[in-house]
Amino acid sequence: MPLKSLPNIFLLAMAAVLFAWGPAAAQSKAKAPVLDSELKQFIAAMTPLADEKLGSLDDKIVVITFFASWCPPCRPEFGHLNDVRNVFPKQDVSILAINLFEDFFKKGQARRMMRFLNATRPEFPVLRAEDDSLVETKFGGVDRIPTVFIFDRAGKPAFTFIHQVDAEKTHATAEEVTAALRKIIR
Repeated sequence: MPLKSLPNIFLLAMAAVLFAWGPAAAQSKAKAPVLDSELKQFIAAMTPLADEKLGSLDDKIVVITFFASWCPPCRPEFGHLNDVRNVFPKQDVSILAINLFEDFFKKGQARRMMRFLNATRPEFPVLRAEDDSLVETKFGGVDRIPTVFIFDRAGKPAFTFIHQVDAEKTHATAEEVTAALRKIIR
């Protein structure tokens, strides 16, 4: 094995450990907030990390996932969300990803994010706020990734998936998200 790949193997091993035990050691008690105009403004002020632009979230069903580039189950989840993106028109459903807990591994952060985005090719906006703790607070105590919230057109929470410690299920699937969206789309 080349010495060059050892740091990458170490980072992946550490990501798996952190993913399994934290950011919070206990099970998450996060609760989706109401997606009101203040929270929409907060989202709109975030820095885009990918080419897809954030449009208006008004009068739309909104799917938000919280992710990090080092998070193993976040990769397949992006694939599932791409599948969902192709089922529902953008004028009805907005899908976006908010980067959270990226700072666990500061070294190589920009390259890792670029590799993640190139590998997952998100067909939805990918955003980053300047302050993770503010994101956690504004979004009902989000403390685990991946976490997915779906909000109905009025901004009320309609679906939540939070990866829990020691869970066999690691991310929301296209089937689950599609089923949740079909229940609330009009």
